Amino acid sequence: MFKNYDDVLSFNKANVDAAVLYGTKLATGIEEVTKEVFGYTSKSLEGALENAKAISGCKTAAEVAQLQQKLAKDSWDGFVAEATKLGEMGTVIAKSAAEPIQARYKAVFENFGK
Repeated sequence: MFKNYDDVLSFNKANVDAAVLYGTKLATGIEEVTKEVFGYTSKSLEGALENAKAISGCKTAAEVAQLQQKLAKDSWDGFVAEATKLGEMGTVIAKSAAEPIQARYKAVFENFGK
């Protein structure tokens, strides 16, 4: 338990510091995810323009169908890879952001267990 008022202040300051650190880590992580999403979106739009040019260069319907099939597969594979990457980023961000809060929970139980 707490021996004096300074102990209470110190303990609560550590809680506030942990909450601020949590928010900072979370905001930084969200910024990273946002940059990744915008990068992927930009790349996808550029790819769509290139694909439209490629399709317009086809001479036959069979060429269009074959190219469209390849483009659809490539697009899906790219989407799955990006979704996987974003999921992994989210997991890392959540774990990192939760660390200071978990440490404070541990401190609470250790302190009140005395």
